[in-house]
Amino acid sequence: MMGERLLDWQPDESQREVIDIQGGQHLVLAPPGCGKTQILTERVKRARQCGTAYEDMLCLTFTNRAARGMMERIRAHIDDDDIAKLYVGNVHRFCSRFLFENNVIPAESSVIDDDDAISILARFLDEDETQVAATYKRLHDYHDVVFLSHLMSQVAHRHPRMLRLHTDCINADDIAAMREICRVQRMEFTAEVMTDIYMHTDFYLDALRVEGYDYGMRAVLDALLRKMKLARQYEQYKTDNKLVDFEDLLLLTYDTLTGEQQQNFRRFSWIQIDEVQDLNPLQLAIVDAITANDNATVMFLGDEQQAIFSFMGAKLDTLDVLRERCKGRIHHLTVNHRSPKYLLDVLNTYASQVLRINADLLPEADNEATCREGELKLLYSDTIDAEYRDVAAFARQLHDNFTEETTAIIVSSNSDAELVSRALRDLELPHFKVSGIDLFSTNEVKLLLAHLNVLANEHNFIAWSRLVKGLKVVETNSAARNFVRSCQNNGLLPSDFLLYEDGSYVQDFVRTCTEKEIVVFDTETTGLNVFTDDIVQIAAVKMREGRVVEGSEFVVFIATDREIPSHLGDIVNPIIEELKHNRQYPHDEALQMFLDYVGDDVLLGHNADYDYNILDRNLRRYCPGIDLHERFPQYFDSLKLMHLLEPDLKQYKLKALLEIFHLHGENSHLAGADVEATANVVAYCYERARALLPAQRAFMARDRVKTCAERLRRIYRDLFLDARRRLYTPCAEADRLPLVAELMCFYDALLANGLVEKVDGIGYIEAYLTEDVIDMHCENSLIEQLGRHIMEINTLKEADLCSSSVIRDRVFVTTVHKAKGLEFDNVIVFDAIDGRYPNYYNQTDEGLLAEDARKFYVAMSRSRKRLYISQSLSRIDYHNQPRPNQLTRFMAPILRYFS
Repeated sequence: MMGERLLDWQPDESQREVIDIQGGQHLVLAPPGCGKTQILTERVKRARQCGTAYEDMLCLTFTNRAARGMMERIRAHIDDDDIAKLYVGNVHRFCSRFLFENNVIPAESSVIDDDDAISILARFLDEDETQVAATYKRLHDYHDVVFLSHLMSQVAHRHPRMLRLHTDCINADDIAAMREICRVQRMEFTAEVMTDIYMHTDFYLDALRVEGYDYGMRAVLDALLRKMKLARQYEQYKTDNKLVDFEDLLLLTYDTLTGEQQQNFRRFSWIQIDEVQDLNPLQLAIVDAITANDNATVMFLGDEQQAIFSFMGAKLDTLDVLRERCKGRIHHLTVNHRSPKYLLDVLNTYASQVLRINADLLPEADNEATCREGELKLLYSDTIDAEYRDVAAFARQLHDNFTEETTAIIVSSNSDAELVSRALRDLELPHFKVSGIDLFSTNEVKLLLAHLNVLANEHNFIAWSRLVKGLKVVETNSAARNFVRSCQNNGLLPSDFLLYEDGSYVQDFVRTCTEKEIVVFDTETTGLNVFTDDIVQIAAVKMREGRVVEGSEFVVFIATDREIPSHLGDIVNPIIEELKHNRQYPHDEALQMFLDYVGDDVLLGHNADYDYNILDRNLRRYCPGIDLHERFPQYFDSLKLMHLLEPDLKQYKLKALLEIFHLHGENSHLAGADVEATANVVAYCYERARALLPAQRAFMARDRVKTCAERLRRIYRDLFLDARRRLYTPCAEADRLPLVAELMCFYDALLANGLVEKVDGIGYIEAYLTEDVIDMHCENSLIEQLGRHIMEINTLKEADLCSSSVIRDRVFVTTVHKAKGLEFDNVIVFDAIDGRYPNYYNQTDEGLLAEDARKFYVAMSRSRKRLYISQSLSRIDYHNQPRPNQLTRFMAPILRYFS
């Protein structure tokens, strides 16, 4: 049931036009302050009213922060239980979900970040990854190798040239080298030949030693081939270890959506994409590929004045392409609802005269406030060192004079941000800095999140690797990854060393199957909530030594007054018909019948965590005298066993396993049939596990493995086991949120053991998760909170905190790129001189010069009320002589507005 929550917002005429758009592709140009987020929310509501299902809608953004902002507004203004079916997120996250849900990549794949990529490459070159990260030139070389691996994938998959990313990773020397190879080998220089060189670098490196190659070219040839070889090693390492980086998410999604099986994937009939000017051509092509063919509604929202992400592959050409595509369907938001007229006059004049935007298309202000003295002002300092102090002092004035307002000092570099922050600290002025190494990208926070991730998914390769390194079980990231991968290759997880003193999950399974009977069971329920839903059917069968015990079948149906869902996805729920034709027992009687059937045997299910815990909660509700954990402290899970024994599968659902291994049975969503299917999977696991045991035991007997296992146990066993015991424990409303409590418990333990330094921003993370992310009323256990939020938490950035109420600071220091999308009452643009705006090295590049002009616009347009432009008047040159600084040329048309 959808209802409308009261809004205090009425759309203007241009907004109403955009809200009413239905059918076709449309481009909406929306400068800052024009109420774009409200429009996006209203469009969702309008589309639903017109009959579009939420699952057929797609809302894409450039950043996770923008996605969260949009989703928060949607939830605040649309009261509809089905809103959870609406996807709102950035393109990378959509691609990740697409790849996993459609089994394009192995189920155990992990997404790596830039730091992981550098660590992998450093392993091949035997270099210290910490030193690489601290050396700009070497870091640039490493990034070029990563970019080359992606580019070569695009070449091999015949991506159109306009979609290729980071083409500058192959320079003129590289092209000349490949042409030289083609000359000597008497081949035409084609994409196929380029791919062949990339795939067979060792052959071509050997060929360099024979005559025929130009002597002067050999060094260039050697450099290219070694770069290609390293890129190929990086690519192969990811494949071998089931890793994907952020660009892989895009490449694999595009390849899948445009490949031979493209007709098998769902398309969306209603799409809106925000900040489209920041998308690269490949991302736009993915949007096109997921758009339904028949009468789809697609709305692109963008602002060419804010296109500042070319370093991430975004191109202003994207807007030109969309202008051509959407001819006759281009819309402009014409009213700025945020800025007073005096501030909007500055921005519009700049947009018109510097950015060359048609003045007729610029918005008008709905706030006619006039400028008071000091609200638009130039600030001068003699030197840059003085400017750090002066700007900090001025921020203090604003902080003290306007006690309810926020102030941002926007800088052009991370080093400036650090020095401004230092000056603010000298004044003891509380502030929040958003620049440089992101709080969520620090090793300490990654280690904390790794703990949460292994609790959410015990098979998370990267999370275990970070724990093994961060807990100092091994010395390097490379050694940590090697250890975890070796464990997985031998049917182990690092958790085996925590759960068993001398043994493993697989060994325990084989021993139990051999010595005792196990009860393979399955439940059908009224829903998926283990805490509140009822069991309506239990089916089971007993097995020993991998074979079903003849005549051991068990089934019971249970009466309930809870509503049973009529459909499971697209199919009719078969349990409803079954209940009509079978005797239904009361809860307590049926549950006792099952326990009597099990006796002293051991339980096993497929995804047994669910069945075991819903059984536990049903017993607490209807048989309060029975403690399941006391009766059956141990149970096995065939889902986990298959992950351990067959770690390379793309999916592990029961139906898929039956097909992959040609096992008898069907996944019918009836407990009886599902138990039969699970029993066949268990039989396979038993034989596969027995064959694996000799190799597993030999691996565990190695001295190095024993040493690592003992270190891991000593540091992490109690923390891990205690956390697992808390997973399904609901907390009272007055308690600390379970996920936050777990995070802080682990942090305190790391601090106490000297494994991490104090994290200055940990309080921000704790408060943000508590106040802005987790809703105690919807999920009050650790397992629920992890399930609902771990992906979101893994993508958090410092800038997400800025727009949150948890930041009590009213002064911010931020780079231009990280300020985009944020608003502040007062903005100080730091050191606005030629050489920074535009950057000294960009002055001869027309494209980069124009982008620097847009960066300056973005910096100024973060202000809601007051704008200050700061500059240093002189600098010391390389000869230790003073030289005058010039105010940025971009200020010329708007200088008249400033005092």
